[in-house]
Amino acid sequence: MRANFFDFALFFLRLSKKKHHFHGRFSRIQQVIRRMRAAILLVLFSIAVGTVGYVVIEDYPWFDAYYMSVITLASVGFGEVHPLSAYGRLFTSLLIVFNIGLFAYAISTITDVFASGGFTKLLIDFHMNKRINDLSGHTIVCGFGRHATEVAQELGKQDMPFVIIEKNPDKIALLRHETTYLYVEGDATHDEILAEAGIDRAAAVVITLPDDAGNLFITLSARQINPSLRIICRANNEADEVKIRRAGADHTVIPERIGGFYMATLIHKPHLVEFFSLLASMGPTGVVFEEVPVNQLRQSFQNTTIADSGLVEKTQVTVVAVREPNGHYDLNPPASTLLQPGWDLVVLGSQAQMEKFREHMLIH
Repeated sequence: MRANFFDFALFFLRLSKKKHHFHGRFSRIQQVIRRMRAAILLVLFSIAVGTVGYVVIEDYPWFDAYYMSVITLASVGFGEVHPLSAYGRLFTSLLIVFNIGLFAYAISTITDVFASGGFTKLLIDFHMNKRINDLSGHTIVCGFGRHATEVAQELGKQDMPFVIIEKNPDKIALLRHETTYLYVEGDATHDEILAEAGIDRAAAVVITLPDDAGNLFITLSARQINPSLRIICRANNEADEVKIRRAGADHTVIPERIGGFYMATLIHKPHLVEFFSLLASMGPTGVVFEEVPVNQLRQSFQNTTIADSGLVEKTQVTVVAVREPNGHYDLNPPASTLLQPGWDLVVLGSQAQMEKFREHMLIH
């Protein structure tokens, strides 16, 4: 608890000293800090002026002068600490008039911050920012529309850490009140927002904006900031798809193309499509596919055959295919297939089987 308090205080001290423009969460935090700081500084200024004034004019002891300035600021109606001269009464009357507006402003500001939930939101933003800063190898999802919602749900099913970037206030309210997702409020086309989401530490970014120009801009920025990042980007037409791939996207997805393929497949293979839809909707207890580079297997399992590795016997997963470095897929590979570095395995299994596979087969 004490460590959290000091982290919180240190965060505010650093943030209050920054001069550049803030976006999203940081702008809200800085706004609350400025309001609180202005109110507190005004109160301290009034007390200091009153204390020095009573010492100079009435020759009060410092503590008595401080006490007199405080009761004058608060307008509590207590009597004078010591009899005042004419100059002292004039100074006190001016101090009271000055403090009427000052004290009202300070109290209303502090009350508004706490009563409107500003301080609670501040704490939520602080802890959200801390959790995002602790992430590494996560996925960033740009936008929270229909496609991004599906992406977030699938990532959640697979227990993969991710952060959503969204600038629409209504969708931010939805994220805040109806989900437990980590999110950053702001425009993903700004490098500051990408940095806030941890783009330099991320493993992948999924860009789902409906505007191809924005998707292209994010792709360029993300590739420049993190050259090793895997970028999956939405495209709305084939011409823009080519440009987005040239900008650095590893994969592009045209939703209409996928929808057309899905509907065409329903004509001749409706039961197969329903089967795969069922697999996708079974949730954490359902069946999942996973592509695993052979390089991520433990050394003892590399350069051995599928049979000798004991992969199937130990984890009960099914090896659906192996992908060679040239992009060729060997479906339903025989047990004599050699697990060579540079190849990828496509495995199928339940969540429990996949967890056992990761525990026994992969490098930790």
